[in-house]
Amino acid sequence: MKDEAIVNLLFEKNEIGLFKLAEKYEKLLIHIAGTILGERKEDIEECVNDTYMKLWKHIERYDMERASLKTYLKVIVRNTAINKLRDLSRREGMVYKEDFSDIAQYYIDQSQNVENQVFRKEDILLLNEIIKELNKKDRELVLRRYYYLQSSKDIACAMKMSVTAVDSRLSRLRNKMKLTFDQKTKTDESNRKTLMQEVIE
Repeated sequence: MKDEAIVNLLFEKNEIGLFKLAEKYEKLLIHIAGTILGERKEDIEECVNDTYMKLWKHIERYDMERASLKTYLKVIVRNTAINKLRDLSRREGMVYKEDFSDIAQYYIDQSQNVENQVFRKEDILLLNEIIKELNKKDRELVLRRYYYLQSSKDIACAMKMSVTAVDSRLSRLRNKMKLTFDQKTKTDESNRKTLMQEVIE
């Protein structure tokens, strides 16, 4: 079933819409939640179900012209899983690193209120541009750690690296990307001010 038809069913509060939604996207949502929550099957299942319910309850806020249904669901499930991980870390005394604040926080913060706004497009597009400029291995490292929030141990295993090498490389990449982001942001701001001044004059 096409996304538009599923969305229409959800607007009508027809539960068939939820069934079709799960039929089409459940494997993807489980995969995304699993990259963040690991082997916690019950938590993953709860996270995916919460994603369905958030869309069901707030479907009137969704605008297909701003984001595809697939993108919208990916943002919701990832943020739901991140919040679940934070909750687990508090309750179970897990070590939860916040070292992604300089990079991944752009992804996370811009989409926390996904029911109201999907992305602040300029920042996301700029960050994506910087990531695309990285070589293949560095790009995979960044996305695994800062987008999917995989642990250094999991990344090391998947990419056949030592944990120390992963942490060291990510630290250098984080600093490099933040510097590039700040420089490009300042350049863009300067260009906008120059253009505005030319218009005024």
